Amino acid sequence: MHTPTRRARRQDGAVAIVFSLTLVALLAVGGLVLDLSHLYVLKSELQNAADSAALAGAKEINLSAAGVTNAANKAIAFAGKNKYNFSTALSLSNADISFSSDPDGPWSSVSEASASPENKSFIRVDTSSKSVSTYLMNVVGINSVATSGVAVAGRFVVNVTPLGVCAKDLTKYNALAALPDGRRELTEYGFRRGYTYNILELGAVSGSPSDPMLLNPVDSPPTPCSPSNSSVNFTAPFLCQGNSALAANAAIVYANTGLSKVPTERALNSRFDDFPGGTSCIVATSPPDPNIHEYDYNITAADGGPGAWMTPAPTAAAPTVLWSYAKAAIAAGSAGSYSYGGDFAVADWPDLYPGTTASAGYPATGTPYSQAAGNLFHEAPDPGHTTGLNRRVLNVAIVDCSAETSNAMACRPLPVVGIGRFFMQSKASLNGGSPYFFVEFAGLITPVPNSEIKLYR
Repeated sequence: MHTPTRRARRQDGAVAIVFSLTLVALLAVGGLVLDLSHLYVLKSELQNAADSAALAGAKEINLSAAGVTNAANKAIAFAGKNKYNFSTALSLSNADISFSSDPDGPWSSVSEASASPENKSFIRVDTSSKSVSTYLMNVVGINSVATSGVAVAGRFVVNVTPLGVCAKDLTKYNALAALPDGRRELTEYGFRRGYTYNILELGAVSGSPSDPMLLNPVDSPPTPCSPSNSSVNFTAPFLCQGNSALAANAAIVYANTGLSKVPTERALNSRFDDFPGGTSCIVATSPPDPNIHEYDYNITAADGGPGAWMTPAPTAAAPTVLWSYAKAAIAAGSAGSYSYGGDFAVADWPDLYPGTTASAGYPATGTPYSQAAGNLFHEAPDPGHTTGLNRRVLNVAIVDCSAETSNAMACRPLPVVGIGRFFMQSKASLNGGSPYFFVEFAGLITPVPNSEIKLYR
């Protein structure tokens, strides 16, 4: 029988020691991999929960205090549908929710955003740090690991009022008329700068008048149209502030011609420092224009009405107030590609508008709206109210109604051909026997950024 030598026995002991050390190292590495995998799963669970909660909450935002509350509640509810550490229910509160006008912050709490909801179109959901026990890392004193999920979702709000008008002429640049000296007037989709239109007629389909065409302020294809988002109550805060989440370069918008006239009228007339009881508008977020003077056809010349600079003065049958905000434009370029070539002068009125003569009362420079305080054409709002420059200017979607045969267009998709600037010359009157909403066309605006709801973080 062979008896191991002392040298062999020493080698066997060394192998045992090396094996033991290797085993400990392998177990440590295995434990690290196992615990890191657990941490990765935890991170994924929390991030998925934050993402779904933020997206759900963002769909409720409508720039109102109620929208902030609804967004927070919806985010918390959706977060609660998720679990972390495989089986632990995720529970969030308002402390984990914040709002901002920019996806990079700064962030406001739910109560702060409710008090000042203007432009708060982004929601941030933070699951806060969640800990789980380790499996093997506790051998080296690491008893738990922690991580969290943070998501930001929302949409950029743009200066496009959720109103639509039908294009009068689908040709973008169309020289309307020639003056004796050969100059021509620029029209854009059939609209003449400085010319007044009753917007109640601009939504007309098949020659019949219709209500102002509200647009769904947040949904646009391929997102389905939500009837609740098309309602006047949801749309009113956007009308108050004159913005929406519609992209000016969006190809399609959802129209809604069924509306409640009272809230729509109140939302529009906030620009004239008119805040009656029951309105959705508040001064802080929907301030009046610094000049609330009306240029309506029935205001006398002595009060700075159209008769002060037009002869003959407009009438209810022909309430065409001229150039209170922007002057008629000269068409420059060649046929089919006309562009803006400067403004016409007051002396050109008789040629542009047969039967109308220029009045000496028209301002020598600028237009009636641009006149300073103390002028016949200017009226200041309540001195205690913050004002917003050009609040009476509505950037409105010009849509293609050529294929429509009915005014019943709830959630009806309509092609957008451009965004036009329309100046409110007077308060809207949508109720009563002779409703009106007079606006003056002031030209097309440049497309603005896209504004779809998406995750930003």
